[in-house]
Order: sequence, then structure tokens, then C-alpha cells
Amino acid sequence: MPDADTHNPQPGPHGPGVRIHPPLIYACSILGGIGIDRIWPLAMPPGLHGPLYAGIILVPVLLLAGLCLYEFHKAGTDVRPDRPDSTLITGGPYCHSRNPLYIGLTLVQVAAAVWLDKAWVLAMAAVSVIVISRYAIRREEHYLERLFGAAYLDYKQRVRRWI
Repeated sequence: MPDADTHNPQPGPHGPGVRIHPPLIYACSILGGIGIDRIWPLAMPPGLHGPLYAGIILVPVLLLAGLCLYEFHKAGTDVRPDRPDSTLITGGPYCHSRNPLYIGLTLVQVAAAVWLDKAWVLAMAAVSVIVISRYAIRREEHYLERLFGAAYLDYKQRVRRWI
């Protein structure tokens, strides 16, 4: 008979088990897009590139990231997904999305594509979102369900994963 703990494991001391930091996943995706562009160049549509447009994307991203980091600081918990959580954060940007920092990282990749005028970097943003959803977000959600139980399940019912 299987051990009861295998069906309902207790949260570990190391958090949800996300060992590859999400910004590294996005950075690899951006570099992958640049690499593909060297083999098969693909520019952004005319007029949708350059530092000005990238800056217009980055300003709200920086504001969003700052608000998210403030919520983590206020709650006294670590933002890194390889560290244990002490508090369920549901305020600030987290009352509109369960993953605003991942939205921010995705927008950073979009800004990089716009700045560099590389449509492959933009296309690779979809790969980043798929990898983050399957690798990081799933682990984080399972971890938070085990750690916070009904409070997290209620939060999942009220707030969408993305927007």
C-alpha cells in the first residue's frame, strides 16, 4: 500500500522546486530568437521597432515589477521560486493576476524584440510562456495549494492565472 504522504506531500523546505530561475528561461529564449534570426532574418513589421517603442513597453513593466516586489517585501516572503513562501500574496498587482511578474518578463521579451527589430525574439516569447506555464507555474500552483490550502484555492477561483 502506498505511503499516504505520496498522495498529499507536505511542502518542502525549498519551495515549489523551480530550480531554473524564470528570468534565465526568458533570457535563453531571447538569445534563441537572436540565433534563429542569424540563420533566417525576420524583421518586425515596419514602424514597430526601435528604442522609443521598447521604452514605452518597459516603463509600465518597471512599475509593475516594483509594485510586485513591494508586495513581497511587505509580506516578508521571498520572490524567488526556489525558496519557501511564508505568506500568500493577494494584494497589489496580485489581485488582478496570479502571475504579474511573469507577465512583466514576457513584456521585457517583447520590448527586446521591438528594440532589436527581431520578429523571432517576439515569436520566441510564446515559447517562453509555454515553458514558464508548464515548468514554473504548475509547480508553484501545486506548492501553494499544499501550503495554503483553501485560501489559495479561493484565490485561484477569484483571480485569473494571467490577466
